[in-house]
Amino acid sequence: MTEPGAQYDHIVSQYDEYAQTATLKRAECYTVFRMVGALDGKRVLDLACGFGFYTRRFKQHGAAQVVGVDISPEMIRLATQREQAAPLGIAYQVGDAVTLPPLGPFDLVTAAYLLNNAASQDQLLGMCRRVYDNLVAGGRFIAYTINPAFTLRKPNGTKYGVTVTVLREAPEEDGSACESEVVTDPPFRLGWYRWSQATYEWALQEAGFRDCAWYPSEVAPDDVARYGEAYWQDFHDNCLVIGLVSQK
Repeated sequence: MTEPGAQYDHIVSQYDEYAQTATLKRAECYTVFRMVGALDGKRVLDLACGFGFYTRRFKQHGAAQVVGVDISPEMIRLATQREQAAPLGIAYQVGDAVTLPPLGPFDLVTAAYLLNNAASQDQLLGMCRRVYDNLVAGGRFIAYTINPAFTLRKPNGTKYGVTVTVLREAPEEDGSACESEVVTDPPFRLGWYRWSQATYEWALQEAGFRDCAWYPSEVAPDDVARYGEAYWQDFHDNCLVIGLVSQK
């Protein structure tokens, strides 16, 4: 599978299109902010920040300090370009979440689609430890990742913007490489790793987190009204993504 930084370097404009058009992204954004809660005065580290989709929104929602880190130089270049065009006081840097030094302390660390890029249990544990090291006592880690319960035996997520094309579902294949096609024009493919619920929880607990709670993806009431309840039925029955909240 292509290295995470390299695969994102080449699809910046298409990823931006996905973020603006996919209904999966709409539900994701609603869920992330439900998990994050009030941001007034908070110091936030946004890992796997990409071009700053959440990073900028966190600052606009009242965070006192926001730092964005991504392994893709091209994503950071675009995020910095947007910051320069419309300054919010956000700092961006290229970095690998597995080996990230302390940049904080932060009240909150967020990571959308970071943990599912861990290619081994050691990498997954390294990510969780680096998050832990950057949090204040009592700080929270908000992750958004691939749902361990997603299955190809139920409807796929194409109408929401992402089609899973390769999925290893056998229990003994924990951490196996999988792939999705993102519905843009033209479409693009992303590789990721499938981890079980038990492995996620092990990594967080081993890193020192006191607890972790799974947070199912939600849909904003406005989007239920806009698209209709029937449209979202497959989303609720077989959701590709899920939230995970942990506290130091």
